[in-house]
Amino acid sequence: MAPQQDILGHPRLRLFITHGGLLSTLESMYNGIPVLGMPVFADQETNMLNVERDGWGLVLLWAQLTPDALKTRIKDVMTNPRLKAEAQRRSVVMQDLPMSPAQVAVYWVEYVMRHHGAAHLRCPAGDLPWYKLYNVDVWASVTVVLLLLTYISLRLFLACCSCLCSSRSKRKTD
Repeated sequence: MAPQQDILGHPRLRLFITHGGLLSTLESMYNGIPVLGMPVFADQETNMLNVERDGWGLVLLWAQLTPDALKTRIKDVMTNPRLKAEAQRRSVVMQDLPMSPAQVAVYWVEYVMRHHGAAHLRCPAGDLPWYKLYNVDVWASVTVVLLLLTYISLRLFLACCSCLCSSRSKRKTD
């Protein structure tokens, strides 16, 4: 399997054919590559319709898929300079950060060191006992209430059945 990030980052790549998932569309946007999306399910169709509306890719739905339609869409994406320009514009915007990821990592490592482990950033859930963390008391209470309601409902049902059956048997003997 080829590494998608390396392929998308290649300078000669002119088109990315994708199913239109969120991560693949973000990765192609980051690298400034126009896309041809063929959504399969879930959010993919919405993602690709947004890409087409925003002008940096095209959609080809499965119902429209024919060899000629695929060939036409591939040529459209590869030869349309507006799609490439919009994809590259979005890439510039997406990569415009105040610090590089390496600088961010260095900052946070130094921050933790300056604050002696940065205990104030730790999640309080780490200090809870397991029974509080997993709400055992809540689940136990809910279970007891449901069992009690089930027991009462069953007893009422049996009492009603008993009353109905006893009144029928009395009528037959009279």
